[in-house]
Amino acid sequence: MMSFKNLNLINPIIRAATEAGYSRPTEIQYNAIPHILAGKDIRGCAQAGSGKTAAFAMPILQLLKKYTPDHKEVRTLILTPTRELAIQIEENFKIYSKYLPLSQLSVYGDVSRGSQLAALRKRVDILIATPGRLLDLVSQRPMDLSKIEMLVLDDADKMLDMGLINDVKNVVKLVPNKRQTLLFSGTMPLGIRKLAETLLNAPIEVTAETTATGTEENVVSFCDVDERIDMKKIQNVIGFTMPVSSFQK
Repeated sequence: MMSFKNLNLINPIIRAATEAGYSRPTEIQYNAIPHILAGKDIRGCAQAGSGKTAAFAMPILQLLKKYTPDHKEVRTLILTPTRELAIQIEENFKIYSKYLPLSQLSVYGDVSRGSQLAALRKRVDILIATPGRLLDLVSQRPMDLSKIEMLVLDDADKMLDMGLINDVKNVVKLVPNKRQTLLFSGTMPLGIRKLAETLLNAPIEVTAETTATGTEENVVSFCDVDERIDMKKIQNVIGFTMPVSSFQK
């Protein structure tokens, strides 16, 4: 049986994942983690519930594990389309970095700019951001993104659907050309394939055909036939995004 140790992950990350209830890697983690640790660019296709966030969070933390107290600049930037996803990704990084001296912060709209700018004055190794809010903050105060080592685009197809690609391109102009880039998307429409061609250097293709086993909770909602369920509200309550597979009367 494949284990996280087989993927050459370090003990602090494995310990944190085990304590959080993650027993073995999912398909996307098994396919992606070794290539990310090897410094390769990734073009990944995986649906929600596949364990995709851990597939990039764990190796990023390992690559950043060399702590340098005098390093004040952001080292990894993760772009994601929505506030909910930004919060979810930040929580995942907090889980896996429990035994590492690394910090993370998420910034998004509908929150005071002042509080986010104040938080950015502190050490932030990993910045998770919606593209529009990040550009907004940069316009308010110069932000040094010149030391970015890794750039991640998560749920790229959703950013395309929401009209955020121009914002993404403007953010990319602020980061170094020499970097490792990871692009994950639930689907690969033409617009995302073209974007990947401009951002990725000799990328490795990784996919996952199945959702995570043993790492996601199953939620069953019972309702009357004529009752509509607001899945977004349910997801906000339980704290993660889940695919809707079935309903039972």
